[in-house]
Amino acid sequence: EQLCRFQEAQARREAEERRKFPLERRLKEHIIGQEGAINTVASAIRRKENGWYDEEHPLVFLFLGSSGIGKTELAKQVARYMHKDVKKGFIRMDMSEFQEKHEVAKFIGSPPGYVGHEEGGQLTKLLRACPNAVVLFDEVDKAHPDVLTIMLQLFDEGRLTDGKGKTIECKDAIFIMTSNVASDEIAEHGMQLRQEAEEVSRRKLADNLEDVQKSGDVKISRQFKDNVIRPILKAHFRRDEFLGRINEIVYFLPFCHSELLQLVSKELSFWAKKVPQSLRFVSVWGRKKKRLLLSLQET
Repeated sequence: EQLCRFQEAQARREAEERRKFPLERRLKEHIIGQEGAINTVASAIRRKENGWYDEEHPLVFLFLGSSGIGKTELAKQVARYMHKDVKKGFIRMDMSEFQEKHEVAKFIGSPPGYVGHEEGGQLTKLLRACPNAVVLFDEVDKAHPDVLTIMLQLFDEGRLTDGKGKTIECKDAIFIMTSNVASDEIAEHGMQLRQEAEEVSRRKLADNLEDVQKSGDVKISRQFKDNVIRPILKAHFRRDEFLGRINEIVYFLPFCHSELLQLVSKELSFWAKKVPQSLRFVSVWGRKKKRLLLSLQET
């Protein structure tokens, strides 16, 4: 009972700290671009914390977009925001390891009488240790349909039964799936929107108007989501009930030129810190050099 009171008090303190330091602010400090994705995720988490979602169901996201565009990093930063012990509070499952039917056992554990029964499943062991973790299902489109069935149970009931018959309550967890499905369509649409936004900005500049739209400030239309993306997802997953349990589909757009320059600067700073001081190596990367690196990457 004393431990329970301590955990409740700790949870209240952490919730109060999060209210003082909004999630959007935290994410924008660590994620370059993707303002639409950041706002969508932060708003959904805030609604969940305020009781605007069904408390019996966990929060479920599907992150869509090309590789290397920030999907996994955003999931990690959400975990760092929600949990002081991020090693325990962030669970990453590589779904390319669950492409075969028999690998369901590796996911939740083997039933009695089968090899590996005592070891338990990869997901169930980690969720038992932290039932309110941020769980990343990376490249979910590669998972076997039987694994998706287990995930549907998890999303729909907020609990998971392992191979030993034990139930894990995880309605307070946050589940994030990433996928490259429809990434080409999203990238093409995003580039088109960005070109249109830049053209509008140029016209406003020419007319000396103040409300110039930033090149990165673009939004995917509802029509594109319903008429293009939704049919692709239905064709791939083939289960309306699975898609129906997703609270938010989050779109990651290609970086604009200024965001790519920020990424180059961030990587250069990272590697500069890795150089041993004993080498006494100093390099100054000006804007021209960064643009040169960016042009080489683009070619």
